[in-house]
Order: sequence, then C-alpha cells, then structure tokens
Amino acid sequence: MNAAHWIRALAVTALIASACSSTPPVGNAPSPSPSLAPSPTASASPSTTPTPVRNLALVTLRGSGSYVVRDLTDINHPRTVSNLRDVPAPRFVSGATLSYVDAKRGLVRTPLSGSPRTPIAGGAGGFFTWSPDGKTAAYMSSRANSGGRSTMQLHLVSGGKDRIVSSMPGLPSPGFGCESQGCADGWDFHLTYSPDGRFITWAQSVTDVFRMWTAGGVDVTPSTPFVNMSVWSGASFYFLDSKDVKVWRNGVVSTFLPGVVWIRPKASPGGGQIVYETRDTSGVSRTYVVDASTAAVRQLGGAYRADPAFLTARFVWYQGERLCKLNECLPGSAIPTGKTYIYDLQTGAETESVITSVSDVWPHPA
Repeated sequence: MNAAHWIRALAVTALIASACSSTPPVGNAPSPSPSLAPSPTASASPSTTPTPVRNLALVTLRGSGSYVVRDLTDINHPRTVSNLRDVPAPRFVSGATLSYVDAKRGLVRTPLSGSPRTPIAGGAGGFFTWSPDGKTAAYMSSRANSGGRSTMQLHLVSGGKDRIVSSMPGLPSPGFGCESQGCADGWDFHLTYSPDGRFITWAQSVTDVFRMWTAGGVDVTPSTPFVNMSVWSGASFYFLDSKDVKVWRNGVVSTFLPGVVWIRPKASPGGGQIVYETRDTSGVSRTYVVDASTAAVRQLGGAYRADPAFLTARFVWYQGERLCKLNECLPGSAIPTGKTYIYDLQTGAETESVITSVSDVWPHPA
C-alpha cells in the first residue's frame, strides 16, 4: 500500500472487474499482550448437543498479500485453514464454501481449500453477493453506452440459470478518479442481501444510485433522496443520507443517528450491533459501535482507529492511522501506521494484531 492509500483513480472496467468490499485476517497478538478470551459458544440442551459454529475470517496477514481462511473460534489460538494465494477479495457462501470473481472464469464457488473451482457466472464483475441459504448468487454487470455512461444490470443465478432482473444507470466511462480524503471516505459500492434473504440492495456513491429489490428481483426501492454507506442489521436497513444516519424499518424511514456521518459500517455476526468509523474536520479517525435497537454509541480504543470490522460477535479489528506529515500527502489526510488491533467488546482491551485486512467473516451478520 502506498503512502497515499486513500487516493483512488480507477478505470470503470477495472472497477467492475475487481471486488470492492468495505468494506476488509486474524493472527496471534504479539507477546506480551492481554489474553483474548474465546468467543462464547452455545451450551448444550439436556437432550441434544448442537454442532459448534466455527468463527471463520477471510483475511490477509502481515508479510503476505494472500488471503487465508482463518479459524478464530478460539481467538487465543487462531488456526489457518487454507491459503488462497492469488484469490481476489473472497466472500463466504457458507461455513464450508467461499466465492470470488476469477479474471478468466468469472464468479466461481469453491470449498474452503480453494479447489476445485466451480464456475457460476462467466459475465460477473466485482460486485456480487449470495443469498443467506447459499442457493442464489446476485451480481452486477456493466454495459457501455454511447455518451460516456454505462448501464448496470442485476443478475440472479440459481439452478444453473442466469437471469437479468433489473437495469439502472451505471458508472462514468471511460474512467473516473478520487484523490481527496473526503472523496475516499465517501466512496461506496454495496450489493447485499438482507440477513433474512427477503431483499437485495445496491448502492453506489459515484452517481448516487440506490435500488432495493425483493429476492425475486421486484423493485421496491423506498423513496429516499440519497443513500450511501449502507448496512443491514436484522430486518432493518441503515444508511447515510446527506447529514444523518437513517434507518428503514417495515417500509418507514426515520433518523437513527442525527448529525453522524459514518464510514463503511459493518453489522455484527451476533446481531444487534454496528461498528463504524468517523473522521473529524482535522482528519482524525475514530471507531464506534452502536446498538441497533437503542442507538446507544460507545467509542472503541482511542483516536486514529480506522476501517473497523467484526471478526466475531465479541471481537472487532481495526487499523491504526496517523495524520500526514508536510509534503507526504494532502493536508488533513491520514495514512496507516502499519499497526492493527483487535478490540474485545466485553473487556475493553485493545491488543495488537497481525491481521492486515478483513474481506469477510463467517457467520455473516445477523
């Protein structure tokens, strides 16, 4: 990563061909450090013993750019399940399967080992998601038009059939860029299913396009003037408008966090919480977690903590930042320090980590 990590200048074709996860692997904390307790597991009932759910993460570790599947069920003793090597921005389909976009094969599905690879959709670009039951893939494709604008189309793939169910305005062509901290913080492309599988949402910030569909592809987009930095938690859809964080519940939009401009929020695998970053006018980042029901907010760690992601329902990962020095990058901008951390929501302990990025976790947000 170069010093000005927030500078983005992407061609449309390159953007569509690459996965854009906000929104961001997990390793042992350096010694000495506070002990990180394992995530709690469900207790057995008198008559049955439930199958333990593994906490898995698709991450990169310090010293390597390759994604690995990391088992974090006992976070004090993380275990690498497999090394995916050249796989770009993978996502979990289930606790046994993952998916990503291959430059030659398109969207593929594979066991956690990374092999064999089963092609799903040859025309898929970088924006894709899977239904919670793992039976349907949704992805966006792009078609160039005359006049410097493209059309994007939503595809649903199930039972071996690839259907186009919706079309909408696409991205500028042949290219567009983003060179300021503020622009990079607002840069958002988000295609996702709701946790209950009833809805699919697409939001992209470049030309301010937002759509909501039923699982069958019927457009049910609510009347909202602007949607950015969106996330599902439970049956509620949270998003940033021009000045507040709003929530869509049962067809009604209301203010959730007045005056808050959050950056790349992510919901908890345990449900009921959302973690996010903010940045003040001087460029200092901070990380917070909010209760999705009560809107109660608390800060995690100190200042200069950015790009947070849940690893499990109990542990949050984020990276350290610092403001740029003179002539290093634009004034008021920040760059990573190279240190990353894991925060324990139960104890409040922050521990240094060897994880350098998080692409996805399993279980998915509830």
